[in-house]
Amino acid sequence: MSDSVVINGRQFTNGLDKSVKRFNKMFGRKMRMLVNEAMKRLIDKTPVQTGQAVMNYVASKGTPYGGPILEGPDPVEPTNPLALGSERLRGGAVSIAMGTLKGLDYLQPFDAYWITNRAPHIGGLETGSLPEDPFTPRSPRGMFGVTLQELSALLQSGRL
Repeated sequence: MSDSVVINGRQFTNGLDKSVKRFNKMFGRKMRMLVNEAMKRLIDKTPVQTGQAVMNYVASKGTPYGGPILEGPDPVEPTNPLALGSERLRGGAVSIAMGTLKGLDYLQPFDAYWITNRAPHIGGLETGSLPEDPFTPRSPRGMFGVTLQELSALLQSGRL
């Protein structure tokens, strides 16, 4: 008996190609889950007065969004005493932000995926310095840093 292995080169490369396609498809699903979960968690943590901060979350692929900043409508209610998620202007703002996910494709899952927010007051919301006295921040721990920690824990645990 011979110690050599005979293999059909074409079969071997076809098998590799299929494995790569399966891996890319699986990793693309994982990236979709990760980006969607990140967007959902950011939105859930972001306070809404006019909706501007939420509606300016933009998911993109390849490069961070650098387009125009959306303006929110005038406030319709005092929001400081409200729980996050119960604000009347939240729904429309969420629809706009979540709509940016629809434009992404995950065919090349190793590309960079971004969620950016260019609202002028997003930094103050993130640091807990807004709103100012006499009001109190409704998301004092911020949104981005907390969400990154949560996503990291989910990934490490295998739940995402």
